[in-house]
Amino acid sequence: MLHVWKVMGLVLSLSIAGTMAAAESRPVAGKSAAKSVESEDGWPQTRAGELARGWVEAFSTGEAAMRDFISRELASKSLESKGIPQRVERYRDLRQRYGKLTFASVVKSTPGELTVRLLDSDMESHDFVFTIQTTAPYKLVSVGIREMGHGFGGFHH
Repeated sequence: MLHVWKVMGLVLSLSIAGTMAAAESRPVAGKSAAKSVESEDGWPQTRAGELARGWVEAFSTGEAAMRDFISRELASKSLESKGIPQRVERYRDLRQRYGKLTFASVVKSTPGELTVRLLDSDMESHDFVFTIQTTAPYKLVSVGIREMGHGFGGFHH
């Protein structure tokens, strides 16, 4: 009889463990949305995420890539206020200061704005804020750098 109770206890334990595992794999309100919108490398799978990733790749690739990205993805109104030559000049300064940039994490994501933490070549973190148009054609409006403890600075597209 003791053997039967041990077997039943084991079956019950396995059943509870299976139920718990199934519950853990089910989406939880709020968490499922965050997981389902992130790519494998952590970038949000949104238009803002796509533009921010493209900007970081262009920044880290070099001047020609950044010039191409700016001319292709920046909103025309933003280009009217500051042209490509001025933006490329500012890029040179920032590239010299930061080196290559690497994605670290998402700080905040809304439909019109994405704040991400990026690591520079010295592995120091910086928050970059990407603002995009909330209506078609959904282009990049600006990029700002929020230095820790120093407010916004630097690079505005």
